[in-house]
Amino acid sequence: MRLAFGMTYDSTELGNGTLLVGNDIYFEPHADAQVDYETSLFRDTLRLYNFWGDESVGIAVSVMEASVTDSPRFLRCDFTSRWFINELEAHVKEYNLAVCIREIILDYMWMPDTWALTNYGKHKFGLLKNILELTKRTFPLTHIKAGGIVYLPIPWQLYHGIVMSQYWEELKELYCIEYIHYNDAQLNPLVRSDVVIKDMIESCGKSVDFNLKLMKNQGEKNESLITGDVDHWGGKDDIFMKLTRKSPDTAIVN
Repeated sequence: MRLAFGMTYDSTELGNGTLLVGNDIYFEPHADAQVDYETSLFRDTLRLYNFWGDESVGIAVSVMEASVTDSPRFLRCDFTSRWFINELEAHVKEYNLAVCIREIILDYMWMPDTWALTNYGKHKFGLLKNILELTKRTFPLTHIKAGGIVYLPIPWQLYHGIVMSQYWEELKELYCIEYIHYNDAQLNPLVRSDVVIKDMIESCGKSVDFNLKLMKNQGEKNESLITGDVDHWGGKDDIFMKLTRKSPDTAIVN
């Protein structure tokens, strides 16, 4: 199973003006006046369809206020909240989905520095707390499998908050942590997928290139961070953190 945090999926959004043939998308902006192609609902659905294809094991998770068709591919929930784990478990059971999570990606689209910290660092970094809880759980509960990967965008203030949070040391014990440089952004599989259809995404009101640069250009100078974790962080041009779940046999848990 794969999770996309901060994104929405509604297959009915692709029914007008968008022709899907296998994994190919033929897109005609504004082909149908009833479709608003610049909504995040349509844009996210388009991006995730391209990313996941016909695969039925992806779940988009967000607090999207607009009406979204119920389906296995969308969970309306705040993934930073204390209720998220229970809501995810109920969703998995309702649709009889696999309980092993192999990938979590937090969307990078629209990541101004302070906004990212405010929205994804809330509940005292409940996002990290929930990732850790999913890490420690085992079958038959929904859990992150050994070798599972979490991709987090790291505009400066959000990164600063992550490494200064109460969860950072435990994350380092349970995960191998790497950083993805701006020039290597396509090592993030969602970015790699978006680049293929970036002209379509731009027709929907967002620019892939602009939003990647936004993470690099915003924030404080890295000299302001008083922590040894800067030693293995390349600085402001690192825009993603990649966390790979260690085998339980090698992870050190307090």
